[in-house]
Amino acid sequence: MSDNVPQEKFGNWLQPASPGLYGLSLPAVIVSAAGLVLGLLLLMRGFYLAAVLLVLVAAMIVLLGMVKFGGTTIIAKVTDRLSLASRNASGSSFYVTGALSTLPPEDAERLPGALLDVDTISGTDGLGREYSLLHHKSVGQLAAVFGCSPDGAAMQEQSTVNSQVSKFGVWLSSLSVEEGLTGATVVVDSASESSAGTCAAIREDVVPGAPDFAKEVLDHAVGTLPARSAVLNVYATMVWDTETLGASEKDVSSAVAEVASRLPAQSEMLSDAGAGAPEPLVEAELAHIAQLAYQPMRDQEMALDALSGRQAVKDWQHAGPGFFDDSQGRVVFHDGVASMTLMMTVPPGAHITSRSFDRIFGPNSKFLRKRVALFYRPVDPGSGAKVVDKLVKTADWKISTRKGRPTSWDRAAKAVAEKTEEELATGARLSLFSMMVTVTFSPDEKSYRDALNQVKSLMNQLIMPYRFVEHAGSAAFHTTLPFGVLPWRYSGSPLWLGKGTN
Repeated sequence: MSDNVPQEKFGNWLQPASPGLYGLSLPAVIVSAAGLVLGLLLLMRGFYLAAVLLVLVAAMIVLLGMVKFGGTTIIAKVTDRLSLASRNASGSSFYVTGALSTLPPEDAERLPGALLDVDTISGTDGLGREYSLLHHKSVGQLAAVFGCSPDGAAMQEQSTVNSQVSKFGVWLSSLSVEEGLTGATVVVDSASESSAGTCAAIREDVVPGAPDFAKEVLDHAVGTLPARSAVLNVYATMVWDTETLGASEKDVSSAVAEVASRLPAQSEMLSDAGAGAPEPLVEAELAHIAQLAYQPMRDQEMALDALSGRQAVKDWQHAGPGFFDDSQGRVVFHDGVASMTLMMTVPPGAHITSRSFDRIFGPNSKFLRKRVALFYRPVDPGSGAKVVDKLVKTADWKISTRKGRPTSWDRAAKAVAEKTEEELATGARLSLFSMMVTVTFSPDEKSYRDALNQVKSLMNQLIMPYRFVEHAGSAAFHTTLPFGVLPWRYSGSPLWLGKGTN
């Protein structure tokens, strides 16, 4: 459907960076300059060997620790490998639940990693809707997960889509002024699932006294449905800091009450932004999401069990995987399947439209399941102004110090920085963002090659530089789940965060 309204283009991406010289960052320039100056001083005093050694040490520090190859430094790659080897040696890279678990009995079937110390707190919001908040006790956070039901751009007029995109920008802008909010995620979970549950549900709805002919026609129609159908679920997760909302270490009731009072307003803003009719998820639904992530091949069994009122897992405490093996590096193994995760390192290299991400978001037959997680880190207005001012100065510096004429990329970067500065002056807000993609596939070599080639193809068409998570697969896998794991709260300086600003 179209009303001849053109698709709006977006691309006001900024990459926080410090001034540099000849492709080197500012710290690398300082170390190089210090090494050369001190080396010259030693030469002048006749300490030739010491001068050569000092210059070599400075060069090695810059080359190994400050110059990035493939998105990371050589030292980071080495330390990652050593970390993986250490975890393998200690046994912490292999997680087992149930009777064979080494965890305490009360935690024997919980989710692993950062989610091990997460509990649910349930209640009812101002609209009478039940909810379950995820309490991240180790970092003092409360996460509310909304299940969304967007119509999709293909089902709406372009003018409506443009309006929703604008409203989504309003929602992002509101994150910077929401008291206590530390971050938000939007997760698009897609799969090619079995149609067995849908077929059984249709047959269950037939009135017992319906004519035999009608039953036969309906049964035949159901039989013509494809064995598998595309399923796409969207989740928006808001995360608040409990201390900022007045909670203490032992009592978070005040923070829970405050978050519950904000759920209706958040639902309304998400609905305006095209999320359909967002509903806060409850504990059983959160457990079901975890189970499907760990065991996507059981989708048919779970769908049929749900129709008959049987759910294998209804509570958060028993939603963990049977096992999770993070010992191999890039590929992790869990409950009979395999997964790998990649992450954006630089914002998209071109303007995008509301349809640019259709392929990466949509279901794909090469994967059993795919999750695309977008992370938003709000920046308060004061800090945002400082960041953009620094970016404008950096753009000027690069143009003035470049040997020869400035390139089109240099001029474009300066124009974007100056435009962003003007927008902030008129009330716009700044948000850090990044993206991670987790794909799950069968644990065999052919499926791995197919999944690898397909996910590379999807990312390349976005003109978005990325790299695979090679040595922290378990952490990456659980970060892309819609459970409010914000990397900047669990890690002091994640390599990928802060690469994009909008």
